[in-house]
Amino acid sequence: MFVASLMDPLFMEIWNYLEILTMKKQGWLFQKDTTQERLHALALILDKGSPGIISSLVPFLKDKNSEIRNATCHAIITLFNQIKTKKQYFETLKHCDISKSDIDLFEHRFTKEQFIQLLAIASLNGSGYVREKAVKKLSVSNDSIAVQFLIYRLADWVLPVRQAALNGIHNFKKTEYLDTYINNLFIFEWLQRVERVDLNSVYGEIVSFIVEENKDYIFNKFKSYPDKARLLLAKYITSSSGLELKTIKLLIQDKHFLIRSLVLTYFDELSDAEITKLLKDKSTKIRLRVLYKLDKEPDFLNLVSTYIADSAPSVREYARYSLKHINLDFARIYYHNLLSNSHVIGSLLGIAEIDARQYSGIVESYLQDQKVKVKKTAFLSLKKLDEEKAYRFALNNLDNNLPGIRNAVVEFLSRKETNEVLEKARLTYQYGNHELKKSMLKLFNKIGGWPALPEIILGTIDNNESIRDVSIVYLQKWRNNAVRLFTQPGANELERAKQILNIAIEVHEKRKYFKNNPLYGLNFYLK
Repeated sequence: MFVASLMDPLFMEIWNYLEILTMKKQGWLFQKDTTQERLHALALILDKGSPGIISSLVPFLKDKNSEIRNATCHAIITLFNQIKTKKQYFETLKHCDISKSDIDLFEHRFTKEQFIQLLAIASLNGSGYVREKAVKKLSVSNDSIAVQFLIYRLADWVLPVRQAALNGIHNFKKTEYLDTYINNLFIFEWLQRVERVDLNSVYGEIVSFIVEENKDYIFNKFKSYPDKARLLLAKYITSSSGLELKTIKLLIQDKHFLIRSLVLTYFDELSDAEITKLLKDKSTKIRLRVLYKLDKEPDFLNLVSTYIADSAPSVREYARYSLKHINLDFARIYYHNLLSNSHVIGSLLGIAEIDARQYSGIVESYLQDQKVKVKKTAFLSLKKLDEEKAYRFALNNLDNNLPGIRNAVVEFLSRKETNEVLEKARLTYQYGNHELKKSMLKLFNKIGGWPALPEIILGTIDNNESIRDVSIVYLQKWRNNAVRLFTQPGANELERAKQILNIAIEVHEKRKYFKNNPLYGLNFYLK
């Protein structure tokens, strides 16, 4: 059934198309052929509808008009292929009005490819008899599409359906369906968690078929599989008693860090070259886990000392902790790194982490660096080391055209509600481009209170629609927080807010930016 709100315009529109679709030949004496109107309605349903409409279309698969039947089948299959989640499959298709005899009818009326798709839909039907017949037909279809829906039915609450699905799974246990099984392994994982039926036996059989009987095939195609499938395959491969050298190399080169990390289970089997590669891995978790595993090695202190200025805070902290008993001057090390322009990011952050204020000068010098990431990191560090210098930099860069710098500055200055900040932000909003205006509105929104209200009001009458829209969101937040404003605005502040509010109300009345004037009621707060 097609379920939606009666107040939803799209629902009403599609409902009208369904009404047109039900029309047959009109008139008593001179009948009018309505085929074209019905086909047009079907095309519009397909264009505007969603998978939830499938159950309302199913009856038209039995229409006497072959054109309507074929167009309906095309629409249903197209919408069916738009379903992306397991939950949506079940909720969308269980109410489809399909009987056992309908399945025989579909087999004779539609192509084999269409019939397989309709069987997949029927396999999710609310009737166990319909599901059983659909599953049995899918089991002998020799079509890879069937595998996914046979797996779903392995956990069916009706025993004959489960048995039919199990028989079908065995029928597809052939090399040509390997990729299909691999791409659907996640369904097995999900069904295991549902715990309605114990699938350990059949699951183990399929996994063995994939990773043991077809090991070479999997190895050669491993990189081509999606992340989810590769991760599951890697778990199965690494669950064996040992790893072959070529398998370790395959996993250690994978683009997904979880797959690379699986080789750490066999750390003792890794070569020095492979360990070195993992020590340089872009994943913080992998680098850290490798260091943990090496902490009993004779040369560990020399090794971990090279990670004092690592880009990751957890690695830097672990390195400093491991070396704390040998009285290294970490601040001095960071300072010399910055002098030589090496390990810059980690050293800038490291100096701030250990609160080495004596070296704030060299941190400040990196505010002029050409690299945005370095400049931003220097600013973040300087906030902890010398707040006044950070404030000066932030004020001067409030209108910076680099979003990374500007966003960091806005975040910092939102907690510095000075007249300088407010005035600079107002001027930047007045003369800035759209992106600068949005950043200033973001700043005023974060500052909140009475200083923010006039600027947010101005945003609601900006010529740019996106700025008006974001201002409306900020204005609603201001209203919500207004009950917690325990201070009264100053006289000048109050007068400015009233003037801007009156001007903005007139603009809204004239230009009708919104259905209702969003500023109505604000006078209450400015009495």
